[in-house]
This record gives sequence, C-alpha cells and structure tokens, in this order.
Amino acid sequence: MFDYPSLDPYAVQQAFAERCVAQRSALAALLAEHSQVPAWSTLVAAVEALDRQVQDLFHSLVPLAYEGEQWAVSVDNCYQQLRDWELHKYQSAELYQAYLVIDGAVLEPAQRVLLARILEDFQRNGAALAPLQRQQLQQTDRAIAALEQQFLTNLDNARDAWSLLLDDNARLAGVPEAEQARLAARAQARGDSGWLIELNDTTVETLLCWADERDLREQVYRAQHTLACDLGTDPQLDNGPVLVALLRLRHERAQLLGAEDALALSLRNKDAKGQAEVEAFLTTLLDDNRPRVQADLEALQAEAVRQGLDELQPWDVAYLSRCLNSAEDDQLDARLRQGFPLESALEGLYALYERLFGLTLTPIETAAWQPDVQALQVSEAGVVLGHIYLDAYERPGKAAWPYSYPMRARHVLAQGSASLPLALISCSFERPLAGTSAYLTHLDLCKLFHEFGHAVHQVLAANDQRRLNRIDVATLGADHVEFVGTVLEQWCWSAHTLQQLHRPQAGEPKASLEDLEQWLASKRRWQAVDEARRLRRAWFDVHAHSGSAARQDVRALAVAANQAAGLPETFAHERFAESFDYLVTGYDAGYYCYAWAQAHAIDAFTRFEQAPADEAGMGRELRQEILSQGAVRSMTASFEAFMGRPLSLQAYAARRGTA
Repeated sequence: MFDYPSLDPYAVQQAFAERCVAQRSALAALLAEHSQVPAWSTLVAAVEALDRQVQDLFHSLVPLAYEGEQWAVSVDNCYQQLRDWELHKYQSAELYQAYLVIDGAVLEPAQRVLLARILEDFQRNGAALAPLQRQQLQQTDRAIAALEQQFLTNLDNARDAWSLLLDDNARLAGVPEAEQARLAARAQARGDSGWLIELNDTTVETLLCWADERDLREQVYRAQHTLACDLGTDPQLDNGPVLVALLRLRHERAQLLGAEDALALSLRNKDAKGQAEVEAFLTTLLDDNRPRVQADLEALQAEAVRQGLDELQPWDVAYLSRCLNSAEDDQLDARLRQGFPLESALEGLYALYERLFGLTLTPIETAAWQPDVQALQVSEAGVVLGHIYLDAYERPGKAAWPYSYPMRARHVLAQGSASLPLALISCSFERPLAGTSAYLTHLDLCKLFHEFGHAVHQVLAANDQRRLNRIDVATLGADHVEFVGTVLEQWCWSAHTLQQLHRPQAGEPKASLEDLEQWLASKRRWQAVDEARRLRRAWFDVHAHSGSAARQDVRALAVAANQAAGLPETFAHERFAESFDYLVTGYDAGYYCYAWAQAHAIDAFTRFEQAPADEAGMGRELRQEILSQGAVRSMTASFEAFMGRPLSLQAYAARRGTA
C-alpha cells in the first residue's frame, strides 16, 4: 500500500515509463533464451511476472485519476504506457507461437484455463490476423477508445452544466427537511443563498419522489432524461452521433476478429450460449413484467385523476407511487430514513462477513489519497488475507457512481508466499453536515453491500494463478462479476439484517421486524416501471450490438426498446441511450448481465432464506464453491455446484410479484 500523499504525478509517470521500457528488454531476453523450447515455468510464468509488475503498479495508481488535473494526466499517460506494453507483447509472433507450443503440453487445470485466456487475449489483439488487418484493428481500437472517452466527457459536461438555484423554499414543499438542508449547504458552498439543485442521483431521486410541486419535478426530470442529446442546449455535447459511430466501429472490430457482430464477440467470455439464449431470457422477463407495468400505470393514472392532474406523466410516477402508500407506510419511511447511518451500516456489514466467512474487517492507519479514505485489513483467524480501501463520500471531480476496483489480485510467489489482494470501494454518498452522520437510503444500502461484495470477492479469490483471481469484467465476464455482488446485496432485503443495522434517533424505539418487513414490502411495490426501464436498456444494448439496421438509427431503436418494455409513448421521449454510460464502461453488449446476475443471485439466496440457522455453513459453501473459485471455472458451474441444480426463475418472479 502506497504512501499516496508523498507521490508526485510527474515522477510517477517517469518511473512507470521506465518500468515499461525495462519490461520490453526483459521480454526480449526471455524470448531469446526460451522461445525455441518453451515451458510453463520458463516462459508463461516469467511473462506473467513481467505483467504483474506493471499491472499491479498501474492499478494502484488508478484512485489518483480523480485527484486533480495533474494526476488525471499522469494516470492517463501511465495507462497509455501500459497499453503500449501489452500491445507490444500481443504483437510478438514469436511469443504467440511459443504459447501455442505450450498449449499442446500437459498442464494443470488452472494453467490450462489461464493459457486459454492468454491465447484469447492474443487473438483479440490481432495475433492471428494478417499484418494489414492487424493494423486496421489497432486503428479501430484507438478510435473506439477515443469515442468512449468522448461519450463520457460529453455526459459529464452536460450534467455539470445544469443546475437550478431556488430562492423560495416553498417550491420544496414535501421534500424532507434533511434534503432541504443539504441543498442549502450546496448553495452556500458555491457562495449563493437559497437551495441548489444538481443532477446527482440522490437529489434527483428525492425530488421526483417527494416534491409536491409538479413543475419542479418536471424540470428536474427533463434535465436528467435529456442529458447529452439533441434536445440539450449545446449541440457539441450530443452523444447521438458518437454512439452511432461507436456501434459501427464495434461491429467492424468484431468482424475483423471473426465474430458475426459485437454481441457475438462479447458472449465469448460470458455464460450465455448465444444471442438466442440472451434474447429468450430477456423476453421471459419482459413478458412477465409487462402486465405489472400496465396494472401499476392504471393505478397511478387513477391517483393522478384523484389529485386533479390531467394525464399521468413520467415525472409523476415516483411521486404518485409514494402517494399510493398508506399513511402508516409514509410515517414508517420517514422514521427509517434517518435510521441507517453509514457507521452502523458498516458495522453490520462487517458482522455479516464474520458470520458468513469467518472474516474480521479492521480499520488500519494508512496514508491514502484523501484524509477520509478508510483502509481496512481483512483477516481470518489472525491471518491477513488482504486489504480494502473505502472512499465513501462525494467530492468535486470524483466519479459520481459507486464502483469496486481490483487494485491487486492474490498471487502466489515462487517462494510459496503470497502477494495479498487489494481492492477499492468508491461511493458517492452525500457528505454529512457538520456534527451529523451520513444517512443511507435503502438504495444506498444496496449499493454499499453490492460493492463490498465485489471487494470481498477480490480478497477471497484463491487461485495460485494471479490472473484468474482478478475480479473484473474482462476476466470473469459481466455476468459472473455482478452475480457475486448481487448475491451479497440480498441481505439488504432481510428484515433481520436491517434490524441489526438500524440506529434509531434519540427518543425513538428500535425498528421491529414487523416494521422492517412492512418497509421492505413497500419498497417492492410500484417497481414495475423501474424494472421496465432497466429491461429497456438491456434490450436496447443487445439489439444495438447485433442488428445492422439498429446501429444506423439509435433513436428508432430506443423507441422500439420502449415498446418492448411495455412503457407508454410518453416514456419514449426519455433519451436514455445518449446517457447510457454502461455502453462505454465495459458493459457494452452485456448490460443484460445485471438481470442475469440478479436472477441467479435471488435464486442462490433462497438457500439462506430457507435455512437461516445454518448461515455460517452455507457461507462456507458460498465461499468455497463461488467466491474462492475466481475465474478457474464458469459462473454456471459454480452456481450449480452451490445450488445442486440449474437456475430456477421462481424466486426471481416471486420477488417481483409475477409468480
């Protein structure tokens, strides 16, 4: 773990460049000595060691990318150096041929899996292509990377360009006082008086759910759902043309690599057997959800009429859904909204991991990149297994979405000792006001448990081969990665777990199990529209990366996705495609994996629901059959080893009321 405050961006950049140059020389020496009679220990393991030295160093620098312009430039330069090193390696015909020779040798099972992945990486980088095709692939890859960055930059700039300063808090009628105080603090921090509304998720969610003023809800809704599109004020930030160009290049890249389209290429590292299986899965979920959407919209329209509104609009859905809850539900929600401080959520989370896996998570002193970043030591029976950084709060320039990042994977060194894993959890919880705690919504709790699930997965992956322990989309596939995070998120839907997390305000009673069951039931109601929006994105993503006509008119495809999800025409005006950041952050042609992972996770969680007294025993099985396996076997194989059977959608349907 670095002493981050002592690092200098320019010095780091120079040192990293020198390391990458040294790796090239070392690779040349290895090939000169061992390429004619290649073996696992003298070549594969040796090149893996070269990779580990530069990759572990780079991944430890990634948190600094959000620490100002100088660090952003430095980390980006280091990434380019790393990518150049990897391309240099993948362009080596001599190394590729040596690996093919080793592929014919007798190998251990984990070595066989790792070598297959290495050869796949070579092929994805054009090792099997003719020189002209390889050059075209490199140009296409560079163009794709530039467009992905432009998409994100446009989205960030469009979001940052919008704000609304209110000078009359009467417009915030109905909004909880705690949220009003945060909006006032934001205005004050900018040197203004009043209440400052910006487009962060928590603020948007709260206003759409609680603001009595319909015009304010519409204003915030339209701002959120027309980001970076042709309806914005700056045509330079329109992501529509960017997305069209990106989809075209991804298709060309897939065909260069021998795949029918970008979806087929993506499915090579996922469990689904082909496009037909993915489409059938989504069709099942869409068909099951569509009647719920219709029923919910009819109830919401009736409530709109009762309140004197003309026609139900998208900005009314969350607000009217809350209005349809009982007064008792509202009172309960108001009480529990201030019942889950971050500190107690973390205490409960650590206790859960101790019960499930026998782990102890302990805060330790370390010099991180920000004073409020917490470092945790993960141990078992006194033996240190790894470490986790928790960067919990929002700040200017930091990524606005929660994520877990694998900074270092477990690796067994030649001497038999292990290089310990290290993971980062980054959240964007609103920083608490002075003298108060950061209180988490139920959605916040789900995000926290989900990201911690990824980080603990990183710590517990226990293969001897480092690359098979890396918990990221490229190694495991999005379906496998999200499955584990979603399994460990399921405890947020347990009243017993929430009772352990709950910390009542002074003078208030501890939440009862009955209260929490009622609260969770209210969270499950009126969710069909949100589910339809998620499935709409998944449907769009699959078809955007497969059908040629779809790639040429993303607006028409977005409208078709809206229809497939059973949403009314008023929702078709949402320009979700232009702000669909998953398309450029590694989940392209794989967003469906969230639903795939959730279906598997809810099914897996039924084992814990059916035998709560054996939580520790099942936790050991979960660790052994799923988390510790890493990428050594498929998600399906690990899931079926844990469940003793294939996937059933019964629990998923029951959770959503479609069983």
